[in-house]
Amino acid sequence: MHPSPIRVCLVEDSSLVRLRLAGMLRDLWDVEQVFEAGTVAEARELLPGAKPHLVVVDMRLPDGDGLEVVAAAKRLTPRPAVVVLTNYAYDQLRSTCLEAGADLFLDKRTEFDRLPAIVAGLRRNGGSNGGATP
Repeated sequence: MHPSPIRVCLVEDSSLVRLRLAGMLRDLWDVEQVFEAGTVAEARELLPGAKPHLVVVDMRLPDGDGLEVVAAAKRLTPRPAVVVLTNYAYDQLRSTCLEAGADLFLDKRTEFDRLPAIVAGLRRNGGSNGGATP
Protein backbone atom coordinates (compact mmCIF):
# COMPACT_ATOMS: atom_id res chain seq x y z
CA MET A 1 0.00 0.00 0.00
CA HIS A 2 1.30 3.46 -0.87
CA PRO A 3 2.28 5.40 2.28
CA SER A 4 0.95 8.75 1.07
CA PRO A 5 -2.06 9.87 -0.92
CA ILE A 6 -2.04 9.79 -4.70
CA ARG A 7 -1.05 12.78 -6.85
CA VAL A 8 -2.82 13.01 -10.22
CA CYS A 9 -2.00 15.14 -13.24
CA LEU A 10 -4.89 15.83 -15.63
CA VAL A 11 -4.01 16.90 -19.17
CA GLU A 12 -7.23 17.92 -20.89
CA ASP A 13 -7.92 20.92 -23.12
CA SER A 14 -11.64 21.14 -22.32
CA SER A 15 -11.99 23.17 -19.13
CA LEU A 16 -15.44 21.64 -18.53
CA VAL A 17 -14.14 18.07 -18.76
CA ARG A 18 -11.08 18.97 -16.69
CA LEU A 19 -13.33 20.53 -14.01
CA ARG A 20 -15.52 17.41 -13.89
CA LEU A 21 -12.53 15.06 -13.73
CA ALA A 22 -10.74 17.14 -11.10
CA GLY A 23 -13.89 17.30 -8.98
CA MET A 24 -14.41 13.54 -9.23
CA LEU A 25 -10.81 12.86 -8.24
CA ARG A 26 -10.65 15.43 -5.44
CA ASP A 27 -13.66 13.73 -3.85
CA LEU A 28 -11.62 10.54 -3.38
CA TRP A 29 -9.94 10.03 -0.02
CA ASP A 30 -6.82 8.63 -1.67
CA VAL A 31 -6.17 11.71 -3.82
CA GLU A 32 -3.91 14.29 -2.19
CA GLN A 33 -3.55 16.69 -5.10
CA VAL A 34 -4.81 17.13 -8.66
CA PHE A 35 -2.60 19.10 -11.03
CA GLU A 36 -4.15 20.42 -14.23
CA ALA A 37 -2.77 21.23 -17.68
CA GLY A 38 -4.60 22.16 -20.88
CA THR A 39 -1.75 21.76 -23.37
CA VAL A 40 1.29 19.58 -24.08
CA ALA A 41 3.58 22.49 -23.13
CA GLU A 42 1.81 23.00 -19.78
CA ALA A 43 1.99 19.27 -19.08
CA ARG A 44 5.73 19.08 -19.85
CA GLU A 45 6.35 21.99 -17.47
CA LEU A 46 4.09 20.60 -14.74
CA LEU A 47 5.01 16.90 -14.69
CA PRO A 48 8.52 16.93 -13.18
CA GLY A 49 7.54 19.05 -10.16
CA ALA A 50 4.17 17.37 -9.65
CA LYS A 51 5.69 13.89 -9.34
CA PRO A 52 2.32 12.32 -10.15
CA HIS A 53 1.40 8.72 -9.43
CA LEU A 54 -1.21 8.91 -12.20
CA VAL A 55 -1.38 10.95 -15.41
CA VAL A 56 -4.73 11.17 -17.20
CA VAL A 57 -4.31 12.54 -20.71
CA ASP A 58 -6.58 13.43 -23.60
CA MET A 59 -5.34 12.64 -27.11
CA ARG A 60 -6.29 15.86 -28.88
CA LEU A 61 -4.58 18.90 -27.40
CA PRO A 62 -4.25 22.39 -28.93
CA ASP A 63 -0.45 22.21 -29.35
CA GLY A 64 0.08 18.51 -30.06
CA ASP A 65 -1.24 15.13 -29.04
CA GLY A 66 -1.43 13.04 -25.95
CA LEU A 67 1.35 10.73 -27.13
CA GLU A 68 3.82 13.54 -26.39
CA VAL A 69 2.52 13.67 -22.83
CA VAL A 70 2.64 9.86 -22.52
CA ALA A 71 6.31 9.94 -23.55
CA ALA A 72 7.12 12.77 -21.11
CA ALA A 73 5.34 10.98 -18.25
CA LYS A 74 7.15 7.71 -18.90
CA ARG A 75 10.52 9.48 -18.59
CA LEU A 76 9.73 10.48 -14.99
CA THR A 77 11.22 8.66 -12.02
CA PRO A 78 9.33 6.99 -10.49
CA ARG A 79 7.20 6.27 -13.53
CA PRO A 80 3.54 7.18 -13.08
CA ALA A 81 0.67 5.14 -14.42
CA VAL A 82 -0.70 6.76 -17.58
CA VAL A 83 -4.33 6.61 -18.65
CA VAL A 84 -5.40 7.94 -22.04
CA LEU A 85 -8.99 9.20 -21.83
CA THR A 86 -10.30 10.18 -25.25
CA ASN A 87 -13.38 10.58 -27.41
CA TYR A 88 -11.40 8.96 -30.23
CA ALA A 89 -11.43 5.40 -28.91
CA TYR A 90 -10.49 3.61 -32.12
CA ASP A 91 -8.68 0.26 -32.06
CA GLN A 92 -5.71 1.59 -34.04
CA LEU A 93 -5.29 4.57 -31.70
CA ARG A 94 -5.65 2.26 -28.69
CA SER A 95 -2.81 0.08 -30.01
CA THR A 96 -0.63 3.12 -30.74
CA CYS A 97 -1.13 4.53 -27.24
CA LEU A 98 -0.48 1.24 -25.47
CA GLU A 99 2.66 0.66 -27.57
CA ALA A 100 3.82 4.19 -26.65
CA GLY A 101 3.60 3.33 -22.94
CA ALA A 102 0.06 4.15 -21.84
CA ASP A 103 -1.17 1.70 -19.22
CA LEU A 104 -4.85 2.08 -20.02
CA PHE A 105 -6.85 3.52 -22.92
CA LEU A 106 -10.38 4.61 -22.02
CA ASP A 107 -13.29 5.88 -24.05
CA LYS A 108 -14.34 9.22 -22.56
CA ARG A 109 -17.98 8.60 -23.53
CA THR A 110 -18.37 5.24 -21.80
CA GLU A 111 -15.48 4.73 -19.34
CA PHE A 112 -15.13 8.17 -17.72
CA ASP A 113 -16.35 6.84 -14.37
CA ARG A 114 -13.63 4.16 -14.15
CA LEU A 115 -11.08 6.65 -12.80
CA PRO A 116 -12.01 6.26 -9.09
CA ALA A 117 -11.45 2.50 -9.33
CA ILE A 118 -8.12 3.10 -11.09
CA VAL A 119 -6.99 5.40 -8.27
CA ALA A 120 -8.05 2.78 -5.72
CA GLY A 121 -6.03 0.19 -7.65
CA LEU A 122 -2.96 2.41 -7.53
CA ARG A 123 -3.36 2.80 -3.80
CA ARG A 124 -3.52 -0.99 -3.37
CA ASN A 125 -0.54 -1.53 -5.69
CA GLY A 126 1.81 0.99 -4.11
CA GLY A 127 1.21 4.26 -5.96
CA SER A 128 3.40 3.96 -9.02
CA ASN A 129 2.95 0.87 -11.08
CA GLY A 130 6.18 0.89 -13.05
CA GLY A 131 4.26 0.09 -16.21
CA ALA A 132 1.79 -2.52 -14.99
CA THR A 133 -1.91 -2.02 -15.56
CA PRO A 134 -3.52 -0.09 -12.69
